[in-house]
Amino acid sequence: MSSYLDPSTKATYEEPWAGGMRRGYLESIFNLAQQPTPVPVQQVAGLDPMEMQARQMAGGLGGFSPYIQQGGQMMQQGAGYFTPAGIQQFYNPYEQDVVQQTMQDMREQNQQQGMVNRGRAVSSGAFGGSRGRLMEQERERSFGRGMMEGVGGIRSQGYGQAMQGAQAAGQGLGTMGRAFGQLGMTGQQGLMNQMGAFNRMGQTGRGIQNQMYGAQFDAANRMAQEPWQRMGMWGNMMGGMMPQTGAVSKFGAAAGTDPLAAILALLQGGAFGGS
Repeated sequence: MSSYLDPSTKATYEEPWAGGMRRGYLESIFNLAQQPTPVPVQQVAGLDPMEMQARQMAGGLGGFSPYIQQGGQMMQQGAGYFTPAGIQQFYNPYEQDVVQQTMQDMREQNQQQGMVNRGRAVSSGAFGGSRGRLMEQERERSFGRGMMEGVGGIRSQGYGQAMQGAQAAGQGLGTMGRAFGQLGMTGQQGLMNQMGAFNRMGQTGRGIQNQMYGAQFDAANRMAQEPWQRMGMWGNMMGGMMPQTGAVSKFGAAAGTDPLAAILALLQGGAFGGS
């Protein structure tokens, strides 16, 4: 009698509730994809009130410029007193009168001395002779040298006094100019120090505000991505829970049949006969 392998099939199936969950998940994904995703915009903190006050204070820097400019002009004027034109301003205005009076006095003395000398020459009988002429010439030369020395001494003394006056005035004006300039620079530096302090405090406040805005921006980003993350986690969980559908076929030998012969007969595509 002949016999064949007896195939048997084992099928698996999915619970109805699992299919419903899968459909609900797919519908949720579809609906979520149709909704626009919020796009957060990060805010940036503006200038802190202290920084704004520092900017307003900057307008006061120009208020010290007149002191600096005035100081520079005074120092320049003080340096001008050391030039010949500057020294000339301190000459004694009566010097020329003194020179003229001195020259007049010396001329009168010379004339008187000439009269005395001529009188002596007459009394000695030498008037009009060569010796008298030599004495007269020497007296005139002596008078010229004396005149030049006297006037030169007056001029030199006047120049020295004028130079001392110019130096004193120039140094005094230069000192005042430096003081004015230093006053303006000190005021500017003080104001700049205040501005720097206000700026630093304002930057600290603005930095704190920017950190707050950054935290809000991060939270908004997380909220925008949360539905998609939730769907992804849900899908991963469902993949582990849902059974796979399919069928498995098993072949077994019929009763009274040699299993090896049955397999060979099956593979050869024909029936295996036995008695």
